[in-house]
Amino acid sequence: MKSNHKNSESKIHFMTKSAVLSALICIFSPVTVPIGPVPVTLGLFAVMLAGVVFESKKSLLAVMAFVLIGACGLPVFAGAKGGLPSLIGPTGGYIWSYFLVAFAVSKVSFRSNSSFAKSFIGCVLGMIVCYILGTAQFVILAENISFKNALKICVYPFIVFDLIKAVCAAMLGESIKKRMR
Repeated sequence: MKSNHKNSESKIHFMTKSAVLSALICIFSPVTVPIGPVPVTLGLFAVMLAGVVFESKKSLLAVMAFVLIGACGLPVFAGAKGGLPSLIGPTGGYIWSYFLVAFAVSKVSFRSNSSFAKSFIGCVLGMIVCYILGTAQFVILAENISFKNALKICVYPFIVFDLIKAVCAAMLGESIKKRMR
């Protein structure tokens, strides 16, 4: 009987952590600074932080909840947008990339012997995944744009901002992990 109770507790604990992560992503993602067709958003920061702090299953579940909430029309995507057009439009690839971003960051940085350096490397890897998948969808769906020009619009202006987010996610994430242990 105790094992069932303990298993239920761990499932509730797992779901609660994932829900908190999802809420965090939902709160940060609408915050944007428009600098072109793709705004600077804090969503990537929240996804990187989730990957640093929690193992891949919790991070992926949190991203899935965030995407489903947004797909249903709640304004949780960049610029307080929601609905399927945000996911299937030119910039939707950045949202879709969050699944692999969370997974990549978590696989590199969620370990008992993690460090700021490992977490930062995981976040940078996540940034690269986001850039590749997001820019690919942008090129496919935007009209008459080369990959080279898409990089000028969708990647180069964001590198400094995203490196700052990666540093902050790694520092804060490592601090949170230490407090949770």
